[in-house]
Amino acid sequence: MDPDRSSVPVIATLPMGGGAVTGPGAGVLHVQWGLGNELRVSRVRGTEPSGTGATPTEESDEISSGAAYVVQWACVTGAHRELAEETLPHFEQLKERVALAMHRGEGPDGVAAASVDAASRFARSVANTLDAKVETLEAASAATGERTADLEHVSLARAAWQLAAVYFVEPGEGTGVVTERLVEWYRRNGAALNFGGAGALPVRLRALIDGVAEAGDRPETAGGFWDCLAGLVAMGWSDAAADLVALHSCWAEWRQGMAAARPAAELLEAVVALIRTAPRMATADDTPPNTGDGSYPPSAATSLPQFQAFREAWTRQVRDVLSDHSLFDAVTDDATSDGARWSLEVLAGDETALARACRGGWLELMIASARHQYPNLRAAEHASLAERCVGITGAGESPELDELLGAIIAGDASRTTDVCARYFSPWFIAHLAQMLAAAAGGPAVAYEYGGGERMGSRSASSIAAESHVMTYCASLATRANTRHLALRYLPHCADRGAGAAAQILRRERPPPGSLPPDPGRSDAEEDPDVAFAKTLRSLELCADAGLVDVGLGVARAAAADARARGDETGAVAWLHRAGDVAGVAALALEQLPTPHVASADPSGAALALVRLAMGHPGAAEAAAEMNADGARADGAWADGEWRSAGATAAPGPAGFLDALAALRGALTELARAGTTASDAAGAKRAVGSAAVSAAARRAGGKLVALLGHSAGQSHLWTEALFHAVPLLEGAHASLTAKEIQLCMARLEQVSGAGTVTKGDLLRADVEVVNDERDLRAAAARTALARAYARACVSGAGGGRGIVAR
Repeated sequence: MDPDRSSVPVIATLPMGGGAVTGPGAGVLHVQWGLGNELRVSRVRGTEPSGTGATPTEESDEISSGAAYVVQWACVTGAHRELAEETLPHFEQLKERVALAMHRGEGPDGVAAASVDAASRFARSVANTLDAKVETLEAASAATGERTADLEHVSLARAAWQLAAVYFVEPGEGTGVVTERLVEWYRRNGAALNFGGAGALPVRLRALIDGVAEAGDRPETAGGFWDCLAGLVAMGWSDAAADLVALHSCWAEWRQGMAAARPAAELLEAVVALIRTAPRMATADDTPPNTGDGSYPPSAATSLPQFQAFREAWTRQVRDVLSDHSLFDAVTDDATSDGARWSLEVLAGDETALARACRGGWLELMIASARHQYPNLRAAEHASLAERCVGITGAGESPELDELLGAIIAGDASRTTDVCARYFSPWFIAHLAQMLAAAAGGPAVAYEYGGGERMGSRSASSIAAESHVMTYCASLATRANTRHLALRYLPHCADRGAGAAAQILRRERPPPGSLPPDPGRSDAEEDPDVAFAKTLRSLELCADAGLVDVGLGVARAAAADARARGDETGAVAWLHRAGDVAGVAALALEQLPTPHVASADPSGAALALVRLAMGHPGAAEAAAEMNADGARADGAWADGEWRSAGATAAPGPAGFLDALAALRGALTELARAGTTASDAAGAKRAVGSAAVSAAARRAGGKLVALLGHSAGQSHLWTEALFHAVPLLEGAHASLTAKEIQLCMARLEQVSGAGTVTKGDLLRADVEVVNDERDLRAAAARTALARAYARACVSGAGGGRGIVAR
């Protein structure tokens, strides 16, 4: 790898072996950046010296030795690549919703509301994707009997993502009370977190399942039965707690008519009824469209005052059962009586009962305390509750997990992203940062109104989120099979996205001559079909990503390659495909007939002008301008003078081509007049209409503008006027007498001198002149003479004037 010739910047040049090494055989280590998270390392070692008179390395004919390495890191592969592809549409929808709100001009409050709503939708979509991915990985793990690293990482990512959504995205659907969502989150992710070690509730439940199977007809005698019941009640897992109580043997004995089982059954029935009717704040899943019967569940409150009322009435019922000593005394099984009392004390919020039930560390105690002791506690106050629980139970077994959970529960977005950046993949941190930025109110947080315009400044969280997306795109760009994903993320990065996308596309379609010949190919050239497919794919990626400037660069590289092969048509086609107006015009300038060609082959020069006019980017705009100028050009007759509508003012060959394309477009529109009529009378009326008359005057203006270009294009005036013969001989006057005089002067300047006929058709007939260029000049002269006579008879005077350019 030669650092002096490579396009990749050299970031380090280190002598081998430590310290300066000079002379033949001394190797050098070159380190260069690749694309994305890639380093290219090469060790170049010269030939070993054979004696004191050894030839220096650069003068030796022997081949130097060395080694080359490519180092890549943080690549997106496996399950993370699938996640990247599945969550990209959700990311784009998030950005589109926020951008749409800003485009509508809804103001700061409207943009913030739309941004929060977009964040909520984004959080749910990504969470659903993570759920599906975890289920897929778990199924694969069950088949092999081993939990893979992907499953562990994605499970933890799901837990962190959903917990962040609980605390940052509309906590409690606007109420701030997130207890029920927190309970549901731990139920789904407690096992994946493995928080609390052997005392964690999921671990105890797994052990209980084995114990119940060994207990036979009396499952309640299994070790940990009542501990797990109290833990389930404390964590709010009501359905699981009711199912566990249903395993008690008293139910079967009561159904069999055993009177001794009735007290236990009545006590447990009261416990299950209180567990199932525990009040809670309604969540999105409890809304009437999702409940089936069009109403909220009886125990679900829709507001904090309603929840408090429900809670007070229900708590009185719990205390009434606890104070009914006869109910407990009637139960003959002490374990059942004590276990039921423990569960009821947990429901009543007894601090000692909660501490006994929650043996999985401070996280379980915090969730249980929030549900039973402090049911009205808002998310912003959970950080202090977490600190209190840590003081009771001590820190968790994993300091990293404590740090992660503490940052999220504290509601500190900056701290959360910093912690997640150390423990999660670039995919996770990029999407998390975007969710947090949108949940904070979107990219624009400060608006000022001045001069009638609205101006917004980007928030710090939005700028930081873009930085994380750029880091993620570097990971995507490292491998060829994920670069197309990077190109869809980068347009959403306002500061550095375009430059990074340009680097990726240059790798996908490098400029001609930038790649060394492939020694495996005999012709040392790339297959044209492969090159075409790669270039077309790069342009499609640019179009999908909205990278107009980068797409132009790719098209220009392909056009240069085509020109190197002598394919001028292909070069123009690539530039047309990318909409490169300037590039098409530049190529057209090179194809303008020279004076020699125009003189030696007038027909070829005429065809070249027609082709350039048809292919010029201004051809389409000319027709649109003809229709759009309409009334503006119709009123151009004033004081005996016509104004030149749409005259091209650009100097030099570029302006000449623009005017030529405009004239060609105008003549094409005139030729179509009356072609849609159903009969000859209708066609005659269409051709004689005022609209066609105005179009003819505008076309005359294009001709005047064309003849105004004299900087190196005067040898083409004859062909331009010959093309305009149908306009001059048309049904409507297109030029004034003064303008025709100027056109005749232009024709005389280039064709009058040095020709046999001097532009006289009668003389050409008498002298039998066969010079094609001379005949074209004579035909143009005759058409101008006839048009001049008509203009003099009509009495029109004045002119637009021809300005040399």
